[in-house]
Amino acid sequence: MKKIVLIASILVLSLFAGFASGALSGEETTTAEATTTTAVLTTTSGEIRTYVYSDLDELIELIYQDVYDEIYQEIYEEVSAAIGAQFYEDIYAKVLADLNDVIASGSISVVVNELQERIDAVAVLADASVVGVSTYLGNSGVALGTGVVYRFDAVADEYYLVTNEHVIEGGDNYRIVFADGTYVAGDLLGADAVIDIAVLKFSGVDLPDTIAAAPLGVSAEVIPGALVLACGHPRGYDFFGSLTMGVIAGVNRDVGGDGVVLYLQHDASINSGNSGGPLYDLEGEVIGINVSKFASTDIEGMGFAIPIDTVKTVIETYDPGF
Repeated sequence: MKKIVLIASILVLSLFAGFASGALSGEETTTAEATTTTAVLTTTSGEIRTYVYSDLDELIELIYQDVYDEIYQEIYEEVSAAIGAQFYEDIYAKVLADLNDVIASGSISVVVNELQERIDAVAVLADASVVGVSTYLGNSGVALGTGVVYRFDAVADEYYLVTNEHVIEGGDNYRIVFADGTYVAGDLLGADAVIDIAVLKFSGVDLPDTIAAAPLGVSAEVIPGALVLACGHPRGYDFFGSLTMGVIAGVNRDVGGDGVVLYLQHDASINSGNSGGPLYDLEGEVIGINVSKFASTDIEGMGFAIPIDTVKTVIETYDPGF
């Protein structure tokens, strides 16, 4: 309060000093009712103000009313700044005390927004790039699995995708199925039964522009502990586009014992129907194609994906535009 009173005193004194040091002139007028005086004051800033008064008290009141708004505004700004600074200091002290308490307790919870944003971005990409692959022999269904679009040819208006060879094995015609249940015919370009990869394409004519190609990464750079997301249709299209998360448990796994394919091992949940589906890293790049899992009452969380570097060798064989 002392500070506020001091500010007010200084402001009032300075204002009246301005009038006092300025020029003052006036004339007295006498009527039958009263005697009044007109005062013309020139402030130090050069502003001219005129006052009509009957005594000194009235003159003081007129000047007070005239400069009240100026005094009020200056005092208000000073006090607001002082109070605001004090509130800031109080809030800062409170937050700091609370943070120290949390640290001292040994438990601190942090929401990693960047991680969630990356997962969200991969989910959006998976929704646009993952399709279903249904295999038929004549009119009889043979198998169904998952495929991922890796390239779009804008000139020919065609999409290219990969899936597992065992998904298309034994069939002679194929359907590329979308989340809403609609489908188009797929053309098989070629397959490698040893690596277990097949390459297909389908026409984009009359299809919505919501389909996107997923970028292919570099599996040689994948290390254990990396976060990954798998997408596919576990147990069929009733669970179309299911997204699961895990970590790379190991690389260069020789599951078959022949050394032909050295798999990426991960613990993202996959089931029948996920075959041919992509394994994404957090950059949204496909680093593998899911192919199998070990499952029994004694085994849990052992999924395997064909490294994308190996998949690319099959794509290059059957897709000249790759």
